[in-house]
This record gives sequence, structure tokens and C-alpha cells, in this order.
Amino acid sequence: MKTVNMMINGLPGNVAAIIAGHALDDPRITLLPHSLTGPEIQADRHTIAGTVIELIHPADRDQKMDALIKLHGEFISVDFTHPSAVNDNADFYCRRRLPFVMGTTGGDREKLIQTVRDSTICAVIAPNMAKQIVGFQAMMEYAATTFPGIFDGYRLSVRESHQAGKADT
Repeated sequence: MKTVNMMINGLPGNVAAIIAGHALDDPRITLLPHSLTGPEIQADRHTIAGTVIELIHPADRDQKMDALIKLHGEFISVDFTHPSAVNDNADFYCRRRLPFVMGTTGGDREKLIQTVRDSTICAVIAPNMAKQIVGFQAMMEYAATTFPGIFDGYRLSVRESHQAGKADT
């Protein structure tokens, strides 16, 4: 079975660590033992389920990424870094022709979308990847498609409130 090479960025953050743990358990994925991290992170490594993952700081990312691309060939970057890094990381992925999934919310979303449109790569950008929000979006799409006009004249707002300490609430 052919596997997909994947780099999970944002370690040692909670979401990146959870996703990396699942990737390690999935036989369809080869998790690269490297992760882009933020300038505030002091550690050089993070261990998940016995797998040591090198943390790559912003100052080293260009040089290290060149080596990783040579070593591993094509791979998908899955980004769960800090909201302040969204646009810079997207620019970086596009310049390097690295397809990516932007799981981090925040940043300038219009600029993010335009950056991808102006590039030659594929990307998945979701406004929110929490399973409850994704499920709610699917329910609303189903209702709107199945019952045309059912929401005419209505306005709905949803506010995420479960993580008051999040950087991008």
C-alpha cells in the first residue's frame, strides 16, 4: 500500500500533537519526524508515542525545508500553528510548492485564499475544523439543499465559546 507523506506543523501544540498521534497510527500515512514551530518554543524536539519529532524554528525553516524536500520528496503539510503565523506559513508553503491543509484559524483569511489562488498548489482552508462545527455546517447545507428557501429572511450567528484562552476566539 502506498502511503502519503505528511508533516504536521505546530508541535508541541495540543491539536498538532493529537493529529500527529493519529497519523502515527494510520498505516496510510507516513508522518515525517519534523514540525514547524513558533519562535517562542524553546525545545528542539517533541516526542509522541515514542516517535521523536524535530521542531524547526522560523529562523531555520528555509534551509531545513530544502533538505526535507530532497530527503522525503513530496509531502502534505498540515498546519496547526499559531494564528499569527497563518499568512506567513501559507506564503511559505506556496513558495515551496507544498500542498497544505490550514487547520489554524485566524490570520487574514482573504489574503490567505488569494495567496493560494495565485500559486500552483492545492490547499484545504476551512474556517473551523472542530467536528461539531463541521457537523453543523453539513446539517445546514443539507437543510438548505433539501428544503430550498427554508432559511430565507433568517440570520444566524455562531460563536465559539469553549476555549476562552484560545489565541483566535
